[in-house]
Amino acid sequence: MSLEPAIRLFHHRWSVPIVALLYGSGCQPFSELAGRLSASRDTLTDTLSKLEASGVVARQHPGRKTMYVLTPLGEKVGAECVPLVQLIANTDVFAIALKKWPMLVAVALGRGARRYGEARAALPGITARALAMALKDLEAAGLVERTVESGYPPAPAYELSPKGMAFFPALDALCHACESAVAT
Repeated sequence: MSLEPAIRLFHHRWSVPIVALLYGSGCQPFSELAGRLSASRDTLTDTLSKLEASGVVARQHPGRKTMYVLTPLGEKVGAECVPLVQLIANTDVFAIALKKWPMLVAVALGRGARRYGEARAALPGITARALAMALKDLEAAGLVERTVESGYPPAPAYELSPKGMAFFPALDALCHACESAVAT
């Protein structure tokens, strides 16, 4: 299956935590979201706008206060955002999990990509630089193991480490939810 729907969700670093928060807490005002997340106001505003444009979040105006709520599409992916955020919160992985590409690269590797080119093919829109940085971040966090296979030229191969495999089921479930939500 294509990772494109998940790429759209992960495009903004705070998308998954916002969707998880709205799924768990229901309708929320901007002030509550800002208070519970450590994102700047500008980042939060931009991310909410993008989530609205993608059909995941909607604004409601009960009284004078603007409230944010998940759409039916947001509800479908929200159920998988919550366990992922709970798994990653308060770990050494949290900082890289908020970046756009590392978690998606981990999914591509978990789904069978072993080489740089295979991972790049699985992730439409990723640049060579972004993939290289994501692989370095994942390796530094202990989520990916890099081995260099003998031959000429030497060929690096990547696979999820045991630590990476612990995160893979939740990541893959979220990607599958994104894929099926878009398909329906």
